[in-house]
Amino acid sequence: MKRNTNIGQAGFTLVELLTTLAVIAVLLALMIPALSQVQKTAANVKQKCQFSAIGIALEAFRSDTGDYPLSVWDEAVYGKYSASQRLAEAVIGQDGFGFHPSSRFRADGTDGTNFLYAPDVDLSVDSDNLAARKGPYLELESANAVKLTKLYGTGFTALADTFILADMYKTAKNLATGKMTGMPILYYKANRLKMRHAYTLGTDNAGTVALYNTYNVYDSINAISLLPDAGTHGLLGDPGWFYINTHNPNFDSPNRPYRAESFLLHSAGPDGLYGTADDVFNFDREK
Repeated sequence: MKRNTNIGQAGFTLVELLTTLAVIAVLLALMIPALSQVQKTAANVKQKCQFSAIGIALEAFRSDTGDYPLSVWDEAVYGKYSASQRLAEAVIGQDGFGFHPSSRFRADGTDGTNFLYAPDVDLSVDSDNLAARKGPYLELESANAVKLTKLYGTGFTALADTFILADMYKTAKNLATGKMTGMPILYYKANRLKMRHAYTLGTDNAGTVALYNTYNVYDSINAISLLPDAGTHGLLGDPGWFYINTHNPNFDSPNRPYRAESFLLHSAGPDGLYGTADDVFNFDREK
């Protein structure tokens, strides 16, 4: 007897196969943007957590020293030392061993009258030096601290080669480790004696500055303008952008910024460019 070999066999038609592929493509089209949004949200949460940790560290610094570190930029007085570098020195120290209370927040830590970081001092055995340190107020492993030459190369000499705190968006490569890290976190200290917060320009002995304002945008603009490819940093070159985005809309007479009694932290955001719409501050902006 001849057997029917077709019994029990099954297969997909071309129409069924194309339909299945179309369904998978639609699902992927729906899932990929959702996954991207989840990643962006997670990065934003990490950034806010980092700002919170830095805020706690700065409060501990103020408790020990009486005030937050200044953010003023004046190369003639302080050397090639930016507000971002002051922030890192305050919370972890210029060398990672904690803040030395006799530091003058200059490029070499001194003003010519005090002695901190001599090249021949072995900090691991210099007990007097280490005993004087305060902090570190942030754990080094979680501070995301990196030296400037590790971001911009050894040919970069516009600023002293000390630590900065990098944000949590992996938009720059650590040249020493090859791993991706973030951009420098910008730091601004509030001047609580000034009430205005508007784009008003004037001049003082440090050059062109925003007078009468609680925060001075030039504290960080001047330093960031020295970074390689500074022209790609978006609207940071427009001081008006800073004052618009840090203005607290609940206070208009006179205009007041967010966090008018303390300090601002500023991340370049996911695009790695300062002065663009995705920038992140240590306050919740009203969009």
